[in-house]
Amino acid sequence: MQIAEDSAAPDGTRYFQFLGTGAGDANFGTPDSADLPVKDIRRYTCNVLSPDVLIDFNHQTPEALDLFGVNRGVIKHLFVSHGHFDHFQPLEILRFAESLPQPLMVYGNTMVRDALDFCGQNTFDQKSGRFVERQGVPEIEVTVLSPGTAVEAGDATVTALLGNHFMNKPYAIMEQQALNFLAEVRGKTIFYGLDSSYMLPATLRMLSGAHLDIAILDATFGPLDIDPLKSGHLNWGMLDETITELREIGCIDDRTVIVADHLSTNNVEPYHDVAGKLAAKGITLAYDGLKLAL
Repeated sequence: MQIAEDSAAPDGTRYFQFLGTGAGDANFGTPDSADLPVKDIRRYTCNVLSPDVLIDFNHQTPEALDLFGVNRGVIKHLFVSHGHFDHFQPLEILRFAESLPQPLMVYGNTMVRDALDFCGQNTFDQKSGRFVERQGVPEIEVTVLSPGTAVEAGDATVTALLGNHFMNKPYAIMEQQALNFLAEVRGKTIFYGLDSSYMLPATLRMLSGAHLDIAILDATFGPLDIDPLKSGHLNWGMLDETITELREIGCIDDRTVIVADHLSTNNVEPYHDVAGKLAAKGITLAYDGLKLAL
């Protein structure tokens, strides 16, 4: 069955939903967003693979879960792509875990593990200006992922891939592994490739020949001219190049739903100004609440 956009998937239908489609300058809740069309109001990045898998988490995620009708109580798995604040907020994850009737399984890099472990044991006391011992630790189990690691999350198999992000390129220093994810569920394959500049050779090799039903790609800077040496993101032109690369290795064809996501509200054009142009090239522009039925 072809994957298609579906804003109201019937009960029982598996889906991937975009709860937050902004970048680090997401405008949700700011005075500047008060009079904007709804598709131009963006939260920090978060997504749900129904029924029980989240990808990335921040302080805006719980409200988005409620707004878009996602049952918080069934969430069991959280994949964290990397440690930037718009994707990962450990204190908020701990608060969320406390509200769940079952332990939360978290998957991410070593920084994610270490941050959650630290926050589980310590809390900052504003009065003294010191960290003090935390009382009560929520049930969280953390699995460290590295590129090529595959884990089972319910009936989904998720493989970690290395993203081109969090790197000091002039000195070739990888400050932290940023992860992309390849999720396989019920015969469908989803690539989550946010916060990545041009794809790394090893990542392209791992993807080669895997047909993607959904390809979620970074488009942070839209029309802005950027230097790949200084950025871990894409613009429109770099997105086109990345799509071409994925076509050449057999990942993308006319059946693939290609989604441009992680959109800077200070740089990407208004939704209604650019969505049609992208659609003509076979690209769906993400917005908060977009749901893709599997």
